[in-house]
Amino acid sequence: MKKRGMILLLILALLALAAPAQAGWNPLDVATDGVGIAVYTSNSGGKQAGVLYNGYRDELSLEDTNGLYSCNLTSEYEVWLNQSKAEKNQPKDDSISWYSPEWDALMPSNIFLAEVVQQDAPFYTTPGHKHLSAKHAAGTLVKVCGEFGNDYFVKYGGYQQTGFMPKSALRKVQDITYMQANRDSEHWGLSGVQEMTVYTGGTPLAVGGSATGYSDMSPAVIEDGKTVTVLKTAGDWAQLLDGYFVEARFLSPEGDHSVTYATVKTTGVLNRLNVRSMASTDAWVYAKLCSGVRVQVPAHTEDWASVFVTGPSGGERWTGSVQMQYLVFGDAATQVKSGSVRVRTTQPLYGTYTSTMHTEQSRADQVTVPAGTEMTVIGVNNGFNINLDDYDYFLCVLDDGKAITVSNKGGILEPLESTGVTVKTASSVRMREKPSKEAKSLRTLEAGTKVEVLLRGEGWTIVKYKNQTGYVMSRYLQFP
Repeated sequence: MKKRGMILLLILALLALAAPAQAGWNPLDVATDGVGIAVYTSNSGGKQAGVLYNGYRDELSLEDTNGLYSCNLTSEYEVWLNQSKAEKNQPKDDSISWYSPEWDALMPSNIFLAEVVQQDAPFYTTPGHKHLSAKHAAGTLVKVCGEFGNDYFVKYGGYQQTGFMPKSALRKVQDITYMQANRDSEHWGLSGVQEMTVYTGGTPLAVGGSATGYSDMSPAVIEDGKTVTVLKTAGDWAQLLDGYFVEARFLSPEGDHSVTYATVKTTGVLNRLNVRSMASTDAWVYAKLCSGVRVQVPAHTEDWASVFVTGPSGGERWTGSVQMQYLVFGDAATQVKSGSVRVRTTQPLYGTYTSTMHTEQSRADQVTVPAGTEMTVIGVNNGFNINLDDYDYFLCVLDDGKAITVSNKGGILEPLESTGVTVKTASSVRMREKPSKEAKSLRTLEAGTKVEVLLRGEGWTIVKYKNQTGYVMSRYLQFP
């Protein structure tokens, strides 16, 4: 029986090797007899939703449904297409690579370069105009990769810079080849592209996805002295090849290099602001910031802001999207009550300023933070399941201004102050010596017991009860 099972596994393995590679790991290259491939949506009732032009390149879903593959054009818009029809006219010679001049000469392309002619031209994540993601300045350039009714499907950078714009807001500039549309080194077929240096006065600069400042896209971060590819300059701004925009003053060593900051204000001193991967309450939360933390804001909409946070002297950085209602600008920031907590390390930390620091030393050349070092907790990393027995990763700033992420495995962060907040236990729970269910139990706290919060974590919270300090799993505490 065992031998028969081994033979079956071998047959299945051979079949897997013989089967064609599934889409999703292989790019889609639209090359048809016409201008492109017809695409459909799940609710279009079999009617064509739009056309993706020849030369459009992307990836498909992992498997087909009734002969069609799905393709996510944006985070909120998915279409279905027939891959074999889409790639009917692409070069058949396997010896020619997709980035070679031979392929480019044979590959049809109907993609064209367009200029925005309407100030504050809307940029949507769906052709139905459900989510206004950005507003673009007149003179901005985009690649037009398809059409959906009265809208063009456009790209001007990475995944977040892919969406839909009204046809009336764009003017065709020139046709571009497959290579010009899909290789950054081709610079969209433009002449006069410049390599320029960014000057920030030493502070990392966050840049947004629109020259108007209206954008909910997660920012990119540029270091002082970095060279960037500028597709076009117009007035006070410059459009970069990667889809972001930088103010022209940051391209001059004599320019004004000040940036816009805001202060986080949560509804309570223990509450923290969710930093999300995208401007959506459904997006992944990868960090949470304490009230009173200062963040750089390169762009925002009415509801969302793109933020960047690091230490005053650099170090690890975090970017993402937060809800505007929790940010305070200008003089009102002085009235915000801080939720940050001062702590001290009980063991040395090993790691780099741009990665998580642990108590274990893995490389001799890594930065060492000695035991007894004081720092300020400004938030937490939220990349874990709160229902598991996980220790926390705290976002901290050292007194020299460097930002670091600290793994609190073993409970090596000792609070030097209290949050000043008392909470109740939601049920009977053990108070432990370290942040682990395997750690020594100091006492059992009955339901409704009041404890003083010293440092709130997502997994474990350091509390004080009758002059004794220990760890309680956060899900058993009733936070305001």
